[in-house]
Amino acid sequence: MRSAAAPSLKATSSSSSSSSRRPSRRERRRRAVAVASTNETETKEEDQTKRIAIVFGATGGVGQLVCAKLLLDENRRYDVVHAMCRNKETGEAKLKTKNNASSASSSSSSSSTNARLRVTEVDVREEKDVEKVLDAIMTEGGEEAKVVVDIVCCLGTTAFPSQRWKENNGPEQTDDIATANVIRAARKICFNERNTSDTNNNNDKSRFVLISSVGVTRTDSMPYVILNLFGVLKYKRKSEKYLEQTQKENDDTFDYTIVRPGRLTDGPYTSYDLNTLLKATSSERRQVEIKLGDDFDPQETSRIAVADCVAFSLASDLARNKAFVIGTKEGDGGPERDGKKWEALFQQSLL
Repeated sequence: MRSAAAPSLKATSSSSSSSSRRPSRRERRRRAVAVASTNETETKEEDQTKRIAIVFGATGGVGQLVCAKLLLDENRRYDVVHAMCRNKETGEAKLKTKNNASSASSSSSSSSTNARLRVTEVDVREEKDVEKVLDAIMTEGGEEAKVVVDIVCCLGTTAFPSQRWKENNGPEQTDDIATANVIRAARKICFNERNTSDTNNNNDKSRFVLISSVGVTRTDSMPYVILNLFGVLKYKRKSEKYLEQTQKENDDTFDYTIVRPGRLTDGPYTSYDLNTLLKATSSERRQVEIKLGDDFDPQETSRIAVADCVAFSLASDLARNKAFVIGTKEGDGGPERDGKKWEALFQQSLL
């Protein structure tokens, strides 16, 4: 008589053999297609991430150059650069590249530049106005669009009474109130969980760059005690502290870099379009010096060097959550648009 357990043993053996067999060609092909489909989906999701730069004070002497440099930036490669200014018509007249009909390639390049540059009107003295404009930018691609934002704040005014102070544009309104409005609105609208990439990849972490001034921590010493007679350095330092504290409380969403130039030279370019700005050079003052903190006293600082510093600091880990003084002097061999040379300058400043 056959054992009742025999069929069970045979079935078990057959099952084991079936489970250990090699997948057929059809199964292997099906699995390969499934993996490829998954990778393609992940790639598409990554491709949906949009990188934008927003420049406040975009029509000022430094702001114009910053917009031009960011349109050229190969490190971050922005899909769009938003130039924020008080008057859109004036902003477009200064920043929009004009087509050159005599050259087809120049015309094509100009069209491409214009397509990536957006000029937006905003009154930075009104926080709600800043929030409204930033919200429109962030939702441009849809509520679910992934956006990585870098913000550069070039707001500023003259240290002493001038025409620029008219219509409530003095140091307190510009360097304190307006700058604080931009920082708060950026934290609320741009730097939040929905728009925060994997923070393990620092290159995908948003950055806020603030253009400030040398001497903000030394207002009781010469010559800064004079420069601060109407409070310009006091208000700039107040905004610096506010940015530092805001980042500390929201360190998983963004980092900052503070750039403190000396007396600004080169420009400002008040009647040039981007065609001119993109070709701008800083005459013979090409050597750049960068020092951490606020103990360095440069005689002057090229606006072009400041703009290049901004562009390269955005992608530099060495400039993350740091404040630098920057100056320029006569001499060849400056960093200009060489990323490795800028990294070396940032590295040297930390020593």
